[in-house]
Amino acid sequence: MVLRRWASVRLGTAELHRKRMQHWVYAGALALAVWWAYAGQSSCVLIAEARLGRGLSQLRAVKLEAALTLALEVTGRYHVVPVLVRDSVVVVLQQRGDTPTAQAVARQLGCGAVCFALAECFVHLLRVELAFRWAPEFTRESRGVGYALVRYARHDTRDLLYDPALLEATQRALAVALGDSGLYLGQEPPLRIVPAALMAVGSIAYEEAPELPPWQLFARKVVTSYEAVLEAIDTARHHPCYVVCDIDTRDSIYARAGFFEPENYNPPTPQELALLAQMEVQYFLAGWLRRVPEGARLRLELYRLRWSGGTVVPELVDAREASIAEDSSQVLRRTVRQLTGQLLWQSP
Repeated sequence: MVLRRWASVRLGTAELHRKRMQHWVYAGALALAVWWAYAGQSSCVLIAEARLGRGLSQLRAVKLEAALTLALEVTGRYHVVPVLVRDSVVVVLQQRGDTPTAQAVARQLGCGAVCFALAECFVHLLRVELAFRWAPEFTRESRGVGYALVRYARHDTRDLLYDPALLEATQRALAVALGDSGLYLGQEPPLRIVPAALMAVGSIAYEEAPELPPWQLFARKVVTSYEAVLEAIDTARHHPCYVVCDIDTRDSIYARAGFFEPENYNPPTPQELALLAQMEVQYFLAGWLRRVPEGARLRLELYRLRWSGGTVVPELVDAREASIAEDSSQVLRRTVRQLTGQLLWQSP
C-alpha cells in the first residue's frame, strides 16, 4: 500500500530506448513546441507512475492512468501531460545525457505537480492511493486515499468490470489529496463524487427470552440475522459519504484470520473489529434484537473505530431503536432498513 519514492522513478519504455536514435529529432521538436504550451502552467500535472498492486494483476496500468487523467481533467482545474509529450521529453533528456526522472521531466515542462498512483483490490473493495509532489521544488507532498466497490460484471462471462470503481475511487482519492471535498459537486452523476469513509456492517446479536413464547425470528436466527445484515448493507451503500463493504468482502476479511463462518446473530468480537480496522474500516454498524413481552426490540448502533495502544476501540456515534410487534422476517428487514436510514441520514 506504499507508493515508491518518487525520485527513484525513471520515465521511459523499452520501445523508446530501442528507437530513440531514429526519432530524437522529431521528439526534440515536439518537446520544444510543448514546452511553450505547458511551461509555467501550475495546472499542468505529470503522471509519473500508475501502478497496479494486489488483486489487479489481470488489468493493465493504462486503465488506472486513464481514470486518473479523467478525474483530473473533469475538474476543469488541471491538465494532464499527454503520454506522447511525456515520452518525447524523456528522449530529449536521454539524448542530452540526463537521467529522465519524474522531477527532471516535470521541470522541463514547467509542471505544477507530479502525481503517482497505486490501485489495489481485495475481493470487491478497490483502493486507490495518490501522492502529489508540488512545484517549484517538488518537495511539498499531499496524499489521498479513495475507496469504491466493484459492483458490475460482464453478463456473459461474469468477469468483474473494474473501470467504474477505478474512476470512483480515484476521484475520492484526488478530492482528499487536494483537500477539496466539493471538487466534483458541480458534475452530473455518476461523476458527482465526494470523499467517503469506509464502513462495514457487523452482526445483530440475538437475545432470546426462554420464558416467553418462541418466535420463528429467533428459531431461524442463522437465516434471519443474515438477511438483516444484508438489508443494512443494501441500505447503507446508497449513502454518498460511505463506501460499505459487501458481505463477501467483509467475510473474506474475517477469513484471513481463520474466521470462516461469521455468526451474524452473535456480538462482534474484538478480533473481528481489529481485522476490519487493519483494512482501514473507519465506521462499523451493529446492533441487537431482544425478545420482550410486547414482541421484540431492535437497536442499531453506529461506531467509529480508532486505535488506542494497539487495541481497536469502538466509539459510539449514534443509535436508533424500534419495536417489532410481529414475528415476521419481512417486518424485521423493513425495520432494519428504517433504522439504518435514520442512523446514516439523520445522525449529526
